[in-house]
Amino acid sequence: MADVRAYVLDGHVYCPVDRVDRDVRHCFRCEWFKQGSDKTSPPYIVCDAREVRQPASGDPLFVEWWFDHHRPRR
Repeated sequence: MADVRAYVLDGHVYCPVDRVDRDVRHCFRCEWFKQGSDKTSPPYIVCDAREVRQPASGDPLFVEWWFDHHRPRR
């Protein structure tokens, strides 16, 4: 199974292992963290896919997280 990318938005990332919204700094202490890339837009981190329960894009909690972080700012 390939590794899983989790995109960083506004300093937050949707954790594909725990399936929650996290501050990206949490990722650097996580045992499943493999690498990060800040040279792309948006930046992302890579998690070890052996512990990921399902693809994040199909997770309803991911959809909610994505909506919260892409809502137009006023």
